[in-house]
Amino acid sequence: MRKPSILVVLSILVITATALAQEVAGDWIGQLNTGFTVRVHLEKTATGYRGHLTNPSGNQTEFDQVTFDGTHLHFAVNKLNLSYDSVWGVKEQAWNGNLTFQQVYPLMLKRAAATDLVPVQHKRPQEAAIATQPHPYREHDIQFDNPAGHNKLAATLSVPSGKGPFPAVVLISGTGHNTRDEDVWGHKIFLVLADALNRKGIAVLRYDKRGVGGSTGDYDAATTVDFTSDAEAAVTWLKRQPEIDPHRVGVLGHSEGGIIAPAVAAEDKTVAFVVMIAGPTIRGDKLFVLQSAATAKTYGAPEDYIAKRKLLDQELYDAIIAAPSDAIALDRARAIVANGVTGKVIDSNEADTLPRDDTRPWMRYFLAYDPAPALASLKVPVLVLNGALDVQVPAREDLAAAREALKNNSNATVIELPGMNHLLQDAKTGSPNEYNDIEETMSPAALKIICDWVSLQTHPSVQAD
Repeated sequence: MRKPSILVVLSILVITATALAQEVAGDWIGQLNTGFTVRVHLEKTATGYRGHLTNPSGNQTEFDQVTFDGTHLHFAVNKLNLSYDSVWGVKEQAWNGNLTFQQVYPLMLKRAAATDLVPVQHKRPQEAAIATQPHPYREHDIQFDNPAGHNKLAATLSVPSGKGPFPAVVLISGTGHNTRDEDVWGHKIFLVLADALNRKGIAVLRYDKRGVGGSTGDYDAATTVDFTSDAEAAVTWLKRQPEIDPHRVGVLGHSEGGIIAPAVAAEDKTVAFVVMIAGPTIRGDKLFVLQSAATAKTYGAPEDYIAKRKLLDQELYDAIIAAPSDAIALDRARAIVANGVTGKVIDSNEADTLPRDDTRPWMRYFLAYDPAPALASLKVPVLVLNGALDVQVPAREDLAAAREALKNNSNATVIELPGMNHLLQDAKTGSPNEYNDIEETMSPAALKIICDWVSLQTHPSVQAD
């Protein structure tokens, strides 16, 4: 799944201020009304200025451009389509401007104090416990081939201690350049999930996505079809291992992986069970319209803006889906985006990047793909979980579609988890800007539901404790 950023624009605001020449070198800090803190470092060079932005995890992103003329400041990161444009405010002694990332967000940057620059150390108690406690399982770093994709996937196979063969599950991660641990905002989701499953007597295979970590292949050229091919190769390899019972191998997918998991099981009838964590069950274009609106709402965007943007997004996606070629899709997208700029629904800074981003191969495929038929074809046990506060895959609409698709599967279980977000963390609002600050990587209650259900499918004589 396309993960929306915590810097998503919520409203369009142009701020003006009395300008006065101001030296820009040094450290600056500002806060969005979502609570997300932006830290910027700028320094003078022989030819101008350079600098970087520090995100909440402490990672630095270098600016591709920094321009400053004494009263106006601009910086940009091309690969993220992120930019900031501002003027100096004498009264506030700060830069007043707009941070653009997909849309536009008002941001005031002030001189940072020394205490502002101390990195925040976020605790990850579940991961710390895994690092320090004895492991009742063995881990092997391995590689397996995907003949269909002509690539090789690097992975970790973790097998419970004792005598096999063991039941097993393949973990399939969501959208993004994810390693086998599915790192999201400093959380290693699949590390925690694998540990919990291993402790229930279930082997786990988790792998780096193609073109990521130790895996080969071209991530940027891939679509969901290609990632599904990689997951199918993982299942095939796992079933051939002597420690694994090939009749008790299932798949578990998170987010986009939740689309891939049922697609794998629909193709390979030997897959024993399917788990979907925040996996979309509605067509991609409908999902992204809901996702954008839900995310914007958590950031406080005006309702009239959200309504207008939903209409424009659907018009844009309809045009892209219907286009007979990539070139025509791009032309149609540019025209619709231009109208959106004129109507003040889309910021002009998006005009160049949005059409190309929304017509790249992954996006064109995902927009048109409906996961429901593959899900409806399954006869094996299926567990579908969504957090009630999920804004990336909104639970109400998603679970309604899941229940409809699975209505003829007597072995299907669909659960909405109150108070949980897209990562199945216990959350307050579900907004992505909470992910990093929440200490737990995955709610213990969610872990128990998943592990007990998988254990019941693979060890039917064992009752959940």
